Amino acid sequence: MEFRRIGGSYQQVIRTAADLRLLLSLDEAHWALNSVSVDSVRSDEQFLAFLDDDMNRQIRTDEVKRAVGWFLGMMNDFSGFEAESDVLELSAIDAASPEGARLLDAAKLVLSNIGRETDGRLSLAQIRNDKEIIACARQNGDGIIPPGAADTPETAELVNSAMKLFGSIKDICGAEGIDSAILDQFTAAATAYVNWVDAPAANPAALKPFGDDTAASYGKFSALEKELDDYFIACEARVFSREAPDRLRKVESTIDLLNNQAIRDFFASAPVAEPRPDETLDFSAKLNPLKRDALLAFAADAHIGEFLVGNTLSNDNWKKLKARFAPYAAWVAAKPNSTFDGYDLDSLRRQTAPETVAALRGMIAADLAVAPRIGACEQLLKLILFQRYLLEFLNNFVNLSQLFTPGTSSLLQAGMLVMDGRNFTLVSIVKNVAEHKAIVKLSDICVIYLDASTGKPDAQKTMKLAVAVTSGNIRNLFINKHGIFFSADGELWDAKIIDLVQQPVSISEALRMPFYKFGEFIGNQADRFFSARSQEAQKQLETNFNAAATAATAPQAAAAPKMQTPAVSGSMLLMGGGIGIAALGSSIAFIVKQLANVSIWNVLAVLLGIILIFGGPVVAVSLVKLYRRNLSRFLEANGYAVNRPMRLSRRMGAIFTFVPPIPNSNYIRRDLVDLFNKPSRSSKIVKILCIVLFVLLCAAAGYWCYNRFFAPKSAPVPAVPAAPVKPSPAPSQPEAPKQ
Repeated sequence: MEFRRIGGSYQQVIRTAADLRLLLSLDEAHWALNSVSVDSVRSDEQFLAFLDDDMNRQIRTDEVKRAVGWFLGMMNDFSGFEAESDVLELSAIDAASPEGARLLDAAKLVLSNIGRETDGRLSLAQIRNDKEIIACARQNGDGIIPPGAADTPETAELVNSAMKLFGSIKDICGAEGIDSAILDQFTAAATAYVNWVDAPAANPAALKPFGDDTAASYGKFSALEKELDDYFIACEARVFSREAPDRLRKVESTIDLLNNQAIRDFFASAPVAEPRPDETLDFSAKLNPLKRDALLAFAADAHIGEFLVGNTLSNDNWKKLKARFAPYAAWVAAKPNSTFDGYDLDSLRRQTAPETVAALRGMIAADLAVAPRIGACEQLLKLILFQRYLLEFLNNFVNLSQLFTPGTSSLLQAGMLVMDGRNFTLVSIVKNVAEHKAIVKLSDICVIYLDASTGKPDAQKTMKLAVAVTSGNIRNLFINKHGIFFSADGELWDAKIIDLVQQPVSISEALRMPFYKFGEFIGNQADRFFSARSQEAQKQLETNFNAAATAATAPQAAAAPKMQTPAVSGSMLLMGGGIGIAALGSSIAFIVKQLANVSIWNVLAVLLGIILIFGGPVVAVSLVKLYRRNLSRFLEANGYAVNRPMRLSRRMGAIFTFVPPIPNSNYIRRDLVDLFNKPSRSSKIVKILCIVLFVLLCAAAGYWCYNRFFAPKSAPVPAVPAAPVKPSPAPSQPEAPKQ
């Protein structure tokens, strides 16, 4: 087991299958990461889904170990894994294990379906495309048969009829078809309908009493069956009741003869004719106007006429007629449903033939029989994905070697931000800026947050990014600054800074920070001073203007005598100028005399003291924060479970934030570069100040050297003895007052 120092801690190096076997026994405390969010890893989505076997959107060490163990059990040759190849050699599959043999069988099925039976290898593109190829084949393991997959015209006709009458379902490739449940539903209903239709032919005496005219005669009979039953019951009731005639006629004295609807309602509830005590119905007598046409058509039927005596139907003959139609009425009532009404019976008989149904059931069974082989294709895809992506993932999970390798992009990096003339590669997608910011403040890393968007306005995609600034400076990074972001898949996004966590970025910036702070302080004070003076001047101007306006409106007083301005002669100007020059010269002489008494070391010490007073604490704090920069906190803010702290050194910072070099192949016009890239005014001022400071230091150094080594030594002047101090006279006595 080989370990290498990566990011400040020792992490296992994974290069071969032997390293994979050792990984299974490695304690999780020595892994770089213990858990990572699926959404924050830039890799193949299906590969990550296979790793996340509990589908909680987090990949943990136990899931990685299970994946590694399964992969080791499926392979006997790991050269493709070490090369991160997306082409699986069939000979690399361990066919000695049952699952390995099943995967090998599935691989051969895939190659057979795509017409590459002789190939001994299977690529990732082929297995992914093969899902469609297998699904659209005649046997795809889903038990659904589309019409195009039927073997015979009869079975295809059966599938189409079942889809039309009982619906369909989609198979794996999206084609509409039927399964065994729909087939059972169709055959049961169709068989029952065919048997019902064929029943009269099997028993014509009972079900076809009047031959082919039975249906027409029964239609006239069934239309009046209830009314005639009511009529003959009324006739029987009249025999036993004296009041029956009037009541059975249902004559109501309150009928409004001018109300047509009331009249129609009366006839609708009235008997077909006036009940007769002999229990007969005379079709030539007065009949109910609403039922007359139906009654006459009933009596005119040739087959029903056999039960009439003249134009009269007796109660006994009516009962005989009902008995004659009873089997047919029961057959009509036993009709399964109306699904097949109007359907071609000959076609339906062909479709429900036992041999046709059996053939289709055999096709469904054969299709389901290949389901295990088709299901193995999913595991075969998993095997190829593990061969292609597992090594790369482990080098971003067990160790972070890819993250700290210059020129490579880690799976933990969401893309690259281009802004301020620099490339920022330590980028992560953020869901909650506030939560992320609360953790990332502990890292002492400067982080900017951005809103990123791409796409048309009606289909725009957005996301939030956290970008670490690890080198250079942040002087030109501010809220609402725009840039562009290249996602891992190469898509271009518009980006705008919405927030930032300000921290020291580099040593040079930390050293310059005091001067920036001091300059900002001086600038702010100057702005405040001149702003206050400007406001005072403006107020004074307004006061003077108002006073002048007031004076102009007041009555004019007597003009005072105008004083004559004395004339200024040239001699007076010359005298004044001489006095000014003399004063300036004396001032310069005084300054030079005072500087002559000051040592150059004192000057430098004062300058150094000023720098230390203003910048010392800031520089010290910045250097401490730069030393304490912790990359683990930045990763943990994204939901990673990081084991060890990783200090972000200056060299590491140059990996994640850098200025890309200008291509050497481009021809650069230096004259145009100098013409269009003139130094800014601020840079000119800085240069002038530096030159002035340098000249002053050189002058002070030269003056000190001259006085120290070249100036003539003057003899010491003897001290003049002090004059003796005369004793002060005694105070005189005051004279006595005269008496």
